[in-house]
Amino acid sequence: MVKVLIIDDSSFQRRILSGMLTDMGCEVIPADNGMVGIKRAIEDAPDILITDLLMPEYDGYWVLEQLRSQNLPLPVIVITSDIQTTTVERCHRMGAKAFLNKPVKKEDLHAAIRTALAGGT
Repeated sequence: MVKVLIIDDSSFQRRILSGMLTDMGCEVIPADNGMVGIKRAIEDAPDILITDLLMPEYDGYWVLEQLRSQNLPLPVIVITSDIQTTTVERCHRMGAKAFLNKPVKKEDLHAAIRTALAGGT
């Protein structure tokens, strides 16, 4: 069973993503901000991390920086409504394996997880 850490400040988005992931047979670990998410990444050893990009205080960029600085080699999928090319490029440079626009479609999420776990971009 794939263990997925979801970091999103919106409880609604966490519920939606959790439902999709549970339907796919994944175990879900929720976190409501980047600080909690990094702590859960260290303690719970997920297989993959899904993070919102725009959150107060500890945002998705901060999460990506922390993963790199703490040498946590987790594949990351970024989800956001910010679809600017510069944002996508920045996330990929920071180590994100996939970038999905909100609202996330189940088939896109499933494909992104498969690709990220296989080591693709």
